[in-house]
Amino acid sequence: MQNEFDKHADSYDRTLRESLPAGMEEDQYFARYKVDLLRAMTRGGKVGSILDFGCGAGRSLQYLVETFPDATLHGFDPSPESLRIAAQRVPAANLSAQWQDLRARRFDVVFAANVFHHVARAELVTWLRNCRDVLASDGRLFVFEHNPLNPVTRWVFERCPFDDDAQMIPRRELLALGAAAGLRPATMRYTLFFPKPLKWLRPLERGLGWLPLGAQYCVEFAAQ
Repeated sequence: MQNEFDKHADSYDRTLRESLPAGMEEDQYFARYKVDLLRAMTRGGKVGSILDFGCGAGRSLQYLVETFPDATLHGFDPSPESLRIAAQRVPAANLSAQWQDLRARRFDVVFAANVFHHVARAELVTWLRNCRDVLASDGRLFVFEHNPLNPVTRWVFERCPFDDDAQMIPRRELLALGAAAGLRPATMRYTLFFPKPLKWLRPLERGLGWLPLGAQYCVEFAAQ
């Protein structure tokens, strides 16, 4: 993983807002949505330790610490500039730009929110395997990615400056990559069906996870 996000660290939130179509500028909603879904998917299970893999400038970290106040929270990102901002946002998080700092740790949850499409295709299995290796015995890896079947997602993706060198990962391909990394899917669902103008319909999303029209998707992996 490279440090290309150093140049975007200070302007990440603004750039993301500007990339969204008019009427859909609610970038913090997307970050909170994923953490809320993580809470629902882990309800009843032990979540004593969380790794935010590719935490960037801490957009998800601030919601993770609010939603899981009793968990030990770590963040990994290869961009030191992003981690500098994340540390200001969430002083309670343990942050590192060096993967070797985390190799000996084990996490109940590894959370990767729209990270893997920024990883070079040749390195994807390696980094999925790295995430598998730091899972606790009953730990889970939650991967959120853009859904290339959604036309609005493609429109935003193609216009977002920090996605210039990225490539979306279809869900079927992610499942194959996960299998190659020694991971098996536990649950899968599509997410983010209704944009801001239709937010009154969002309660319906709980029953639409099977429908491949959501803006993103989530796969919960367990070690094989």
